[in-house]
Amino acid sequence: MCFSGKIPVLGLMLCLSMLSLGCIDFSGGGPDTDKIEIIGEEKSPNGKFVATSFSCSGGGAAGYFYFNVNLRKAGEKLDQRDGLLGKHKTWKAFADIEVKWIDDENLEVSYKQSNSPDYKENNAIKVESKHGIKIHYVTKEKGR
Repeated sequence: MCFSGKIPVLGLMLCLSMLSLGCIDFSGGGPDTDKIEIIGEEKSPNGKFVATSFSCSGGGAAGYFYFNVNLRKAGEKLDQRDGLLGKHKTWKAFADIEVKWIDDENLEVSYKQSNSPDYKENNAIKVESKHGIKIHYVTKEKGR
């Protein structure tokens, strides 16, 4: 046959191109490409800590959009995956999050949450304290 030498070459090229596709990330990005919007930010009375409520979106085609709150030492970069609310940090289970320092050792976080049965386990998880700061949670009523 006149193309007996070309078929294996075409097959090899096809296999190599498929293998190279396996190295491409189709997820649309990760935490480094997230878009973060600061909604509210409050320094502790002594200035040592910062509490930030924020929204985050990303994830490419699958996508996610969520709200959460972060507590960190002053001067540290915000880590959008280090939220205080929820088991799954990228679930949109919380909204209308506000932070208020009671004193240097106590932070109040008020929020609305999804009451769907699908979110029951997720919403039960909340960080009780961080960096020696006790966190007090207040669930807002729907009408507030």
